[in-house]
Amino acid sequence: MQMARNIKCIIVDDEPLARSVLVDHAQQIDQLEVVAVCANAVEAFGHLQKEEIDLVFLDIKMPKISGLELLESLDHQPLVAFTTAYREFAIKAFELDAIDYLLKPVSLPRFMKTISKANKYLMGSNALEVSDQTAQKNTVSNQQASEPELLYIKSQRKIIKLDLCDINYIESLNDKVIIHTNENEVMTTQRIGYLEEKLPKNKFIRIHRSFIISAKKVAAFNSIMVEVKGKELPIGRNYRAQALSILQKRAK
Repeated sequence: MQMARNIKCIIVDDEPLARSVLVDHAQQIDQLEVVAVCANAVEAFGHLQKEEIDLVFLDIKMPKISGLELLESLDHQPLVAFTTAYREFAIKAFELDAIDYLLKPVSLPRFMKTISKANKYLMGSNALEVSDQTAQKNTVSNQQASEPELLYIKSQRKIIKLDLCDINYIESLNDKVIIHTNENEVMTTQRIGYLEEKLPKNKFIRIHRSFIISAKKVAAFNSIMVEVKGKELPIGRNYRAQALSILQKRAK
C-alpha cells in the first residue's frame, strides 16, 4: 500500500483481544504509526489533547464514556473509524462524520481499506460524497445481515467470544458472573454492571441486581418473574417498572 506520508493513529478499545487484533493489523502497514493504544475513552482524550493525531480507531461501547461521547467532546476532531460489534450505531457514526464503520472482528483487508480512505482525506480529498456515504451504509447493512453481534468475555485466563444470539441470561452469583448460553455456561469475574454496559439495551434487560435477560428469549412473564428457557427468574423491586415497561411493549 503506497501512502504519501505517515498516518499517526491511536487505537481505543476496552477489550484486550480487539486491541490486539488492530495492533497486529497496524504492524502490517509500514507508514501507519500507532502513537497509543488506549483501554478507555479518558485515556484516549488525554492523548488527543497532547498531540496531533490523524486517525482514531474507536470502539463505541465502553464503560463510563462511550466512543460516540468521546468524539462529541472534541473541539478538533481527527479522522475516526469506529470499530464495534454493534450495528445499530452506524447512522449516528456517519452523522458524526466518521470515515468508516468496521464491524468486529475486523479483517486485515477491511482494515487496509480504511487506511486507504484515510490517506485520501489526508492528501486533501474532499469529504465523502453523498454517494460514498450511501455505499458505506449499504455495506454496513450487508454486514448486518451476515455477521453476528459479539460479546468478548474474560474467562479462565482467556478471552472468549460469544454470539449475543446464543445468550439466554446472565446471573451474578457471589463473586462470579455466569453467562447462560444455548450450549453451556461461561463463568467470568467481570462485574454484571460492566457487562450490562456492553450489551445493547434494546435486546437485553436488567431485571434484578443479579440477572440480565435476553429479551427475545422470554417465554412468559408477570409482575414478579420472567421465564427464560424454562427457568423462572425474579424481577427485582428496583428494576420492576422499567423491566415491565419494556416487556409489555414487546408483547404488544
